[in-house]
Amino acid sequence: MKKRIISLAILLCMILSFCACGQSEPEVIPDYTTDIGEVDFMGADFIFLQRNEEHSTGDNYFGYVTETEFADLALQRVKEVEEKYHIKATIVTDKDINSTVQNETYAGEVSADAIQQASGGINGIARAGLLHDITVLSDYIDYTDSKKWGTLENIKPFFWDNELYAVIPASWPMLKYRSMDGPMIVNENIISYLNETDPREFAEKDEWTWDKLEELMPVYNHINDSGDEVKALYTTVHWLFRTIQPTNGQGMVYQDENGEYQLGLHSDITFEAMYTAWNWAFGEYATFVYIDLNNNWTNMLQAFLDGKSVLTIMNGTDLLGSQNSIAYQMDNFGVVPFPRGPLGNNLTTPGTTITDTRFGTAIPLLCKDPAMSAIILDAIYEPLPGYEEEERIIDYLRHNFFFDDRDVENYIHAFDNIIYNYRQEGITDVYIGIKGNKSMREWLDQFAEADENNRQKYVINIETSIDEIMGK
Repeated sequence: MKKRIISLAILLCMILSFCACGQSEPEVIPDYTTDIGEVDFMGADFIFLQRNEEHSTGDNYFGYVTETEFADLALQRVKEVEEKYHIKATIVTDKDINSTVQNETYAGEVSADAIQQASGGINGIARAGLLHDITVLSDYIDYTDSKKWGTLENIKPFFWDNELYAVIPASWPMLKYRSMDGPMIVNENIISYLNETDPREFAEKDEWTWDKLEELMPVYNHINDSGDEVKALYTTVHWLFRTIQPTNGQGMVYQDENGEYQLGLHSDITFEAMYTAWNWAFGEYATFVYIDLNNNWTNMLQAFLDGKSVLTIMNGTDLLGSQNSIAYQMDNFGVVPFPRGPLGNNLTTPGTTITDTRFGTAIPLLCKDPAMSAIILDAIYEPLPGYEEEERIIDYLRHNFFFDDRDVENYIHAFDNIIYNYRQEGITDVYIGIKGNKSMREWLDQFAEADENNRQKYVINIETSIDEIMGK
C-alpha cells in the first residue's frame, strides 16, 4: 500500500481560514499491539453518530427493524465489544452529523469517534478534508476486504484526492442491499389474473427485453374488476431513465482508447436506451406507462401496493428494508431485472445502480483516537453469528422475503452487477426534468457542457483515486 502523509497543520489552516503557513508534519497514529484482543481502552467513551435515514420509516437499530433477529444480534455484538475492549458505546441518531463534525472541527476536537450516513451526506465533509483517510488505518480496517467493507462500486463515492474516506458494513446481513436502486418488481397476482406468462420465465431465458415489454404493455394495461385502470408500469422519469441506461451494455463510465474516463451517458450505445425510455414515457407507449412528472418516487411504493400497476422500479429499502416495505406488506410479488436492450444481458446488465451508498462508515479526522475508532468499528462489524457466510444470508432472503428461488437469484445478480451512477456528482441531472416537449437528443445536448464539467471535476478524480489506491 502506498504510504500517505496528511498535513494536519495545512488542513487546519484551511479549515480555520488562517493565512499563515504551517509546517507539514506526519500524522501520528497510535500503535497498538497486533493482538487487538488484548487492547484495553480503559473505559473510554465510543460515540457513534448514525443518520441512516431511509425512504421508508420505522424504528431501527444499526439499520435493522427493531425487535427482529438482526437488530437483536447487533445489540448483542455492541455489548460484546464494549466488554472485550473496555469501552462505553453510545449510539446517537438525532444529530445533524455534518454540522456536528464541521463545527467541532473548527473548535479543534470532534466528540464523535465514528459516523455513519449515506454518501450524499458524507461527501461534503469528506471532500473538505474533515474525515480520516481509511488507508492510513489499514492495520485495523482492511479496506481491500470487499466482503467485509464493500466492493469498489459500493464505496466508489468515498474516494477522493487519492484517499478513501469511508467504507460500508458489507458483511452484516441485508445492509449492503439497501443501497440498490432499480430492481423491477412484479405484481404476480395480476399476472395470474391476466393469465400471462410470468416475467421471471422470460428473464430465465434472457428474453426479458425492451421489445418483449413493449409487446406486453397493452396486455398489462387493463381495467380491473373494480373498474380501475391498471398501468403496465408506474415510475418517475428519473427512475426510468437511470435504470434503463446501463441495460444496453454501456456503464456509467468507461475508459476510451487513450485510457481517459468518459461518460457512458453520451455514447451511441446509451442513446438507444435513452430514446427507448423517452418513447415509453412520452411517445408511442406512453398510454401504458404512468410517469409521476413531479418525481415523487415515494408514491411508487404505495401505488404498487395498491395494485395500480403490474410493474414498478424499487430501491432496496422499499423492497425489503423496513416495516412498510413491499416484503412486509405484499403477499405475492416477483423480482426481475429491468428488461435489457439488444446489447445487454439480463444477468450482467440488470439496470441496478447506486445513487446514494447507504451506511457509509467513517472516522472524523479530529476524533480523540483514530486507531481506537478503527479497532472498534472493525470489531463491531465482524460477521454476525450464524451469518458468517454469504450463502447463509441468501438462504435468509429465500425463506423470509421472497416467494420464488428465481427472485433470490435475480436479486443477487442485480446486486452483484450494480454500478455507481454518479447522481450525487450531477452526471444524471438530465434525468430529472425530461419531458415530451424536446427530443431525447435535444435533452442530452442541453446537458452536455455541464456533464463534461462534472466529468472533469468529479469522475476523473474519483476514478483515478481508485486506480492509485487499489492498483486497478
